[in-house]
Amino acid sequence: MRSPRFRWATAALAAALVLGCSSAERKLEAATALRHAGDPRGALAGYQQLLADLGEGRLGKADAEVRWKALKFAGDVSYLELGDYQSALAYYRRIISLHPGGPEAHEARGRLGDIFRDRYGDHLAAITQYADVAGSDSPDAPRYQLEVAREYLALKRWEQARTEARILREKWPTHELADEAQLLTAQSWALERRDEEALGAFQALVDRRSRPDVKARALEAQAQIHAQSGDLDRALELYALALPGHPNPDAIRTNIEAVRERRARAGTARPGDRAAAFDKGSAKPAPREGP
Repeated sequence: MRSPRFRWATAALAAALVLGCSSAERKLEAATALRHAGDPRGALAGYQQLLADLGEGRLGKADAEVRWKALKFAGDVSYLELGDYQSALAYYRRIISLHPGGPEAHEARGRLGDIFRDRYGDHLAAITQYADVAGSDSPDAPRYQLEVAREYLALKRWEQARTEARILREKWPTHELADEAQLLTAQSWALERRDEEALGAFQALVDRRSRPDVKARALEAQAQIHAQSGDLDRALELYALALPGHPNPDAIRTNIEAVRERRARAGTARPGDRAAAFDKGSAKPAPREGP
């Protein structure tokens, strides 16, 4: 049975589109009400009708803004609620053609990049969209510069990933994402199995005034490298340092226990290690080892 909210939204859309007695803005509101009432297909039909009424040509400021919103909402409904990615791409591309270089186009390019990356696995196509925003005057440019670096990392193009991360750090040195770019640089060295360079890049985050969570993630990564190389004592020390500021302390405790078990199997376990001391003071202490 249809809810009162749905019936109201349907009636509003009918009044706006069939009777023709409402402005473009009212028609937009009526279609959006259908979306909020749980009828994305009905909402999309309303947006499509509104777009047909407004046409392709030049519009006044108010109607141009309504058309942009109708295109954006139609793209969002197609992408997020109906899974019609090809239609979503078409709506976002139309925004770009109508608002070249504007904030509307930057937002649309971000959506295009997300679809190429998440739905089609096309990292190069995503890079094209993200790079356009990264090279603009958009306030989101640093975020998309980081996305470009991440996409090259996903492609295992390590040197290019580091180059893109360096661009972010040099262009926006005080931005909060500069630390993320340095973290990505270190991760690229680690994935390339160049441990010495990776450890140095992670240490740069530890030494400077990075956010506590970023510093903790860098310490965690260093610990993982040492654990993989068999230096279990050093790994435990670094995990212990990472624990207080890490965004996922349970994961750190799990890693600590795994390394302890490896060390115990190797016959090198000893009581009173530094990691154990941290566990005793934590909110969720790890199980104590036996005597």
